[in-house]
Amino acid sequence: MKATTIVFYNQKGGVGKTTTAINLAAQASMRGRTLLIDADNQGNLSLQFHLSEPKTSIRDLFLQKDFVPIEVRENLDVIPATLDFAGIDLEIQNTLSRELILSRALEPYKNKYEYIFIDCPPDISLVTVNVLSAADYVVIPIKAAQFSLDGVGGMIEIASKIKRAINPKLSILGLLLTHYDERLNITKDIFNVIKDNGWSADLFDTKIRVNTAIENAQFERKTIFEYDRKSNGAIDYASLGEELQLKIKKLQDGTK
Repeated sequence: MKATTIVFYNQKGGVGKTTTAINLAAQASMRGRTLLIDADNQGNLSLQFHLSEPKTSIRDLFLQKDFVPIEVRENLDVIPATLDFAGIDLEIQNTLSRELILSRALEPYKNKYEYIFIDCPPDISLVTVNVLSAADYVVIPIKAAQFSLDGVGGMIEIASKIKRAINPKLSILGLLLTHYDERLNITKDIFNVIKDNGWSADLFDTKIRVNTAIENAQFERKTIFEYDRKSNGAIDYASLGEELQLKIKKLQDGTK
């Protein structure tokens, strides 16, 4: 069985995209072998695993050179990003079928992993198109704060265009609320905006609550499960992982 590939995508920073990719990959690795890919040239995901100067990186993958995923935990491998990945769009712009470079490079690895998680860059670029073209599913993290929903419709449209033109298997798995605090007045406003835009059915039931344990885990370069398995952050990400699996199963069963 080939790996299920899930992308975390938002054009805004600070929405919990990288944190979600890391912690869901960590949880998935408890079930089966998992590959986590840093496709964001900021490299925050890579730094979380102390991969500041790797021998090979995602840049090598895009340049069709040899690359080796790095084992960072049991059942969890990472393809890191480095700062020199920032200029990769210019280097691949004349490559034949440039939108499919990542998809083709990952093909030999699909039978080696059960899950592939990709942290997408927060922009519209050739790398973003490649990531979405290689994915089965997209998760859009949204910070539960003012202006956080700006651009969501555009991101959904971009994913839909790539589905129509390049990757027919691509599906939006859902919108994920992060930094969630039900006590705040803004929370009700956000739910109203989601409802008014017709996105309620796409919203994950699980919300990632505001929790200092998540920030502390990042500071100590740990997953939330390593830092404090009893914290609200660990509970939320465990719940999200279960819901994610159920959503995927439902979508897959619907296509049979």
